[in-house]
Amino acid sequence: MRLLEHQAKQLLSGFGIPVPRGLVCRDAEAAAAAWDQIGASAGGLVLKAQVPIGKRGKGGGVSVVRSRAHAEDAASALLQMTVGGFAVTEILAEELVPISAELYLSVLTDTSPAHPRPLLMISARGGMDIEELAAAAPDSLYRLHADPAYGLHPYQARDLARRSGLSVEGQGALTKIIGATYRAYWESDAELLEINPLALTTAGDLVAVDAKVTIDNAARGRHPDIKGAEIDSVETRAAAMGLSYVELEGDIGLISNGAGLTMATMDHLALLGGRPANFLDTGERILRGGIADGMGLLLSNPRVNAVLINVFGGGVRCDVIAQKIVEAVGALPAGHLPVVATLHGRNEEAGRAILSEAGLDGLWAPATIQEALETVVKLAAQRSGGGGGNELPAAERGTGS
Repeated sequence: MRLLEHQAKQLLSGFGIPVPRGLVCRDAEAAAAAWDQIGASAGGLVLKAQVPIGKRGKGGGVSVVRSRAHAEDAASALLQMTVGGFAVTEILAEELVPISAELYLSVLTDTSPAHPRPLLMISARGGMDIEELAAAAPDSLYRLHADPAYGLHPYQARDLARRSGLSVEGQGALTKIIGATYRAYWESDAELLEINPLALTTAGDLVAVDAKVTIDNAARGRHPDIKGAEIDSVETRAAAMGLSYVELEGDIGLISNGAGLTMATMDHLALLGGRPANFLDTGERILRGGIADGMGLLLSNPRVNAVLINVFGGGVRCDVIAQKIVEAVGALPAGHLPVVATLHGRNEEAGRAILSEAGLDGLWAPATIQEALETVVKLAAQRSGGGGGNELPAAERGTGS
């Protein structure tokens, strides 16, 4: 779950990390009010589009204003923009911070070791994108792993602070912020918490001028008070349906039951030269509209050229699933994408008979998984090459239509 900047800063502020004064604005009048409350005394406002991506400045999503009228005009322009494919519906109006130096500070879950653990990074060269910083000045980025069993020790926080190039007084304040940053990361079940830049003001204070936070989706239930960006995506729609879905870049849509079977099917498709368009595990929803809902998700992807349904009837009965498939495919419009279905497990013969006898055009029901995989790969290849609809040689169409 990705937090918008103002949501991330609210989280940081709750752990005692200084952030600029700011207001969330959804219209130009609110930006003018923010000038009256904050900008006039600060000598300026920074208006930032609230979208769940980085590099907003390069996309025109950040404006510095120095008058009330300018704040209204800039806010009106920002609220009509699309930044990184996201429509701007709200902006963060913050006081203009007088900066004398910029640091980089982050904590993330490092999954590269055998045992994943928190990784803290700090650099005296903040304000740059971390990938650019690592490429341009790798020696300026200091890394330190924390033991998840014991947390971040005070001496480790002090060691990180010494790498900042700040004065002794500044290092003391930074040590406290590093400790608070780690606590925010750990107690919020974050996957990433990044402050960039962590600014040293001309008055000698440290302020989190920008922040990026990503919360582990699996931990959302433990943090009902943390609200993330509302992103309309296929993944979020699938999650609302109770389906596990991840969109990929291939052209063969896949519906299966069980994560292991789904991933194994993807591997076999790849071995045959096919390219899976998604991971979709229906889970227990396979008996409650999971096939039909999954089909709707797959057909909304313009890259999909064919669909494979691979179900193992361990607990569920294949004849029941076959009827669900017939209902879902039968509801599709004429000339729909080819659908290949293969069922194995309890009552698989009865299930295949239901599929075969349904007489649905564009539905294939091969007898074996291997035949099903080969069939869907060929169908997808034919359509991507413009070569002829749903037709395969009769011997290759299994027991289907």
